[in-house]
Amino acid sequence: MGLQLPPGGIVVSIGDDGLPHTEVKTPLVRLDLWATWLEIGCAHTAGAAELADQLRSETLGDEPKGNFLSQELQQAIVAVTAFAFAFDGFYDVVRHELGQHPDAGIWRTNRTARHKQITETLRYHLKLGPKFTAHLGSFVEELLNFRGRAVHPSSRFVEAGWRPDIDCGVHPHFITFSGPNAVQARALALTLLDRLLDRARELTKPDSETGWLDTGRTVLDRLSRIYRIAGDDVLAFAEDIALHQAPT
Repeated sequence: MGLQLPPGGIVVSIGDDGLPHTEVKTPLVRLDLWATWLEIGCAHTAGAAELADQLRSETLGDEPKGNFLSQELQQAIVAVTAFAFAFDGFYDVVRHELGQHPDAGIWRTNRTARHKQITETLRYHLKLGPKFTAHLGSFVEELLNFRGRAVHPSSRFVEAGWRPDIDCGVHPHFITFSGPNAVQARALALTLLDRLLDRARELTKPDSETGWLDTGRTVLDRLSRIYRIAGDDVLAFAEDIALHQAPT
């Protein structure tokens, strides 16, 4: 959490006793939640992955399989949506620190999709190349679409999808919000945010405030040491239901 004292926030006066007195009038505080959401996503991914491992048991009966699927869904739906909130929050921090995109007003008028605003703002301020921007945009679009499915669920009957890892047909939610998808989302989130923070650091001017970068880097490095595992970013399922691979 950051603390700021604006002009007039501290008042120094001379009291009746002739001594100076200091009074803090209006302290301001700030909390960047993107790192908190990232940690929530990482922790719940671990829970979803553990349940996915249990689901692969060949001796698992139908009733315990249904229970494990429900528990996996609960862990993974929190994980995947948390990663969406993390990127949305990181975008907001960049806007606050580096300014609005020149087209922000046009976007509001045209109701431009959120994922496009996030990607373009990060590209503009961090001077991202086209290949990285394309991968970032695809991933953020997927995350926000998945978040939309969680926040605005449909009760319609739909065709079941096949989960090859458990050799079973399931509702698409049990694929979207599954241990394998959460693991891939975690790996991509950690990789992409690592590169975004590095890029922001490279472009920082010598006299700029870097508290937001320092805090973000500390949290990201700690989470990467715990959760970043080689190979986790491979496709979890078929291309039409899976998250996109990390850029090379």
